[in-house]
Amino acid sequence: MTDQISSSSSGFDFQKAMLSFEGRLRRSHFWIAWLILFGIGFVMGMIPVINLLAIVLLWPHLAIGVKRLHDMGKPGWLIAIPYVAGVVAWIAAFVMVGAGAIMNAAALDAEDPAAFLATFGPAVGILGASCLLSLVFWLWMGLAGGQPGENRYGPNPKG
Repeated sequence: MTDQISSSSSGFDFQKAMLSFEGRLRRSHFWIAWLILFGIGFVMGMIPVINLLAIVLLWPHLAIGVKRLHDMGKPGWLIAIPYVAGVVAWIAAFVMVGAGAIMNAAALDAEDPAAFLATFGPAVGILGASCLLSLVFWLWMGLAGGQPGENRYGPNPKG
C-alpha cells in the first residue's frame, strides 16, 4: 500500500530512489531526495545522541548519487571520488597537524597566530580543497543533463 501511495501521489518512489542502486534518477528527483536527506541530516546533527546515527544517511546518499551517474551514462563507482578524496584529505591533515605540533610546539601557543597559521594552515587548506571537490562533484551530478533515451542502466526516467 505504501508503494502505491508514494508512486501514485507524486509519480516518484522515494523508497526506491533512496535505497536501491539500480536504475536512473532524473535531476529534479535527485535534488528532492538530496534536500530531504540534507534536512534529515541537519536535524540529526542538532541532537547529540542521534547525531551518531547520521551514518545511516550514507546509504541513501550513495544510492541517489549512483543512480544520478547512471542517468548521465556514467558508472556508479565514480561516486567514490569525493569520499576517497575526503578520507585522504583527513589523513593528510591529521599527519600534517601531528608533524607540525611535534616540529613546532610553539605554534600551539595562542599568542602567536602567525606561527599557528604557518604550521596548521596547509592542513586546513587540504580539508578545504577536499570540501570544494565534493561540492563541485555533487553540483556536477545535480546539474548535468541525463543521457537521452535508454542506456545500459535502464530507460530514461523522464519517460
